[in-house]
Formats: sequence, structure tokens, C-alpha cells
Amino acid sequence: MKSFRYYLEILNEIKSIIEKMNYSLSMVIVEGRNDEKVLREFGLKIPVYRFRESGLPNFEFIDEIAKKFKGKYITILLDFDKKGNEMSNYLSRELESKGVKIDYYFRNILRELMIKEGIRHIEEIIAIKRKSEI
Repeated sequence: MKSFRYYLEILNEIKSIIEKMNYSLSMVIVEGRNDEKVLREFGLKIPVYRFRESGLPNFEFIDEIAKKFKGKYITILLDFDKKGNEMSNYLSRELESKGVKIDYYFRNILRELMIKEGIRHIEEIIAIKRKSEI
């Protein structure tokens, strides 16, 4: 069984990644409110756009992001399951074609860390925090 210190180290690593996101990126796209809430709890301060809750058709959501963030770096933190990966790839392609710079580093490093812990949904990061407090 993994110790609370193990989870505390992972927690600190996630906080460090999110702190770097605050300085490197202009915005993050997530699926919904719970994803944003968890990232905010871990220290995310930059703007967040909720893809699933935007109420816009995909093309309008993409156009809105492109207008506001053309030439700027953003990352897409949709879930790390098959559907989330497919949608993340789709959004990345479409936004890049409209001049938005997609940062893949943060998605990849968080995915690697979370999948190692059996976590595939952004909102489940909170489980690591709970385990570090036991």
C-alpha cells in the first residue's frame, strides 16, 4: 500500500505543474465545472473555458476561443479516456488551424502522472489530495 507521503509528493508535483501553467499559458479548456473546480483548488489562476458547458456548437466554441486566443498558448485538459483523447485531438487540430498555439506538454505530463495512479478523469485528481491527508 502506498503511503500518505507518496501521495503528498504527487500532490506537490501536480501543484507545481499547475503553477507552471499559470505562468506559461493564457487559458485552459476543460470539460466541465467539476474539472475547473479541482484545478482551481490546486492553484490554477488563469482563465478556464468549459467545453461541455459552453452551450455552443463545436464550431462556435472553436471560433470564440480562436478570436480571443489567436497567437497565444493554451492547453486542453479533457479527460484521459478514449472520448476525451479524441475530443482533445479534434479541438487541438481545429484551434491550431485558426492560429491558437496548443501546448501539449501539460496535458501529457498530467496524463502520465494520473494514469499511473489509475485516474482518467480530471475531476478525480481530488482523490490524490484526499489520500495525502490520511
